[in-house]
Amino acid sequence: MADPDRRSTLLASYENAAVIVSAIDCERLGHPTPCPKYDVAGLIDHLVEAGHRAAALGRGQAPPPGDESSHVELSDAPAQLRRAAKEAAEAWGNETALSSRFTMPWGEEYSGATLVDMYLAELATHAWDLARATGQLDRLDPSLALPALDGARAMIKPQYRNMVELGAPFAAEVAPPPGADDWERLAAFMGRDPRASLGR
Repeated sequence: MADPDRRSTLLASYENAAVIVSAIDCERLGHPTPCPKYDVAGLIDHLVEAGHRAAALGRGQAPPPGDESSHVELSDAPAQLRRAAKEAAEAWGNETALSSRFTMPWGEEYSGATLVDMYLAELATHAWDLARATGQLDRLDPSLALPALDGARAMIKPQYRNMVELGAPFAAEVAPPPGADDWERLAAFMGRDPRASLGR
């Protein structure tokens, strides 16, 4: 069976993230997010870095080890995400991209399709994190959540949860709340309680 092609959804997730980031004001940069490692400012940096890493992988360039992200000014972050989206569109445009094999810094080899799923899940989930933290859930693109959830389910193995430390690289799945929408179901699968209050 051929790998599913979620490249167009990955590219759309960049724009979704850019829309969310473009509406964040400076006063919220220190606010917590549902991703416990990051406040809003740190998560924007991480999101932009992830976008560039996804594009680099499509060009066959392995990302550096670790999870360090360069600081990005809030005013420049939407443009950086859109620039990374253009780079990703070029990098992943080749029809052999999904079946190509890529070795990551931690030694595991993945197909291009799996890496598309990985970064779709990451970009979409962190866009949700930022939307939840800054009161923008209504700006999320409803067409992205279910493909991102399908991609996450295809890519995240049970042993990946709490593998490095508690919550990393992925936290334990949370039961979605009654009546959860697709975005909340994605967040729950990625280890967030979608309706938990965020401390200030």
